[in-house]
Amino acid sequence: MKTTIIVLGVLLLASNAFWLYQVIDSGVTLSYRDQQTHELEETRKQLMATFPEVAKKATKEEIVTAASKYTDREVFEKDGCTWVGWLGFKFDGNNKLKSVSPSWSYGEKDPCYPAF
Repeated sequence: MKTTIIVLGVLLLASNAFWLYQVIDSGVTLSYRDQQTHELEETRKQLMATFPEVAKKATKEEIVTAASKYTDREVFEKDGCTWVGWLGFKFDGNNKLKSVSPSWSYGEKDPCYPAF
């Protein structure tokens, strides 16, 4: 009887230690995932802001052609933006790049999502 209680006590402690390890491991994993998501979002914002500066002299046709090389999705125009794959390009009256938008918006000010 005493041996059974000791064995059950050890098994209980071992299972609790296992669950504690699982919780800590999950917390660390989620922390790394959140950091990576944050870094990817900041990279996206930086690229979206930098691209119009870099492409000042490029024409609409050149930009759409270059972006089309990296997607198999069809190019289309919607709400004044030219969508190439997952990117929306807003051009001014002279066909110069004004802004770049991702295919989603989190409520940030975005010329390809005028409702926000």
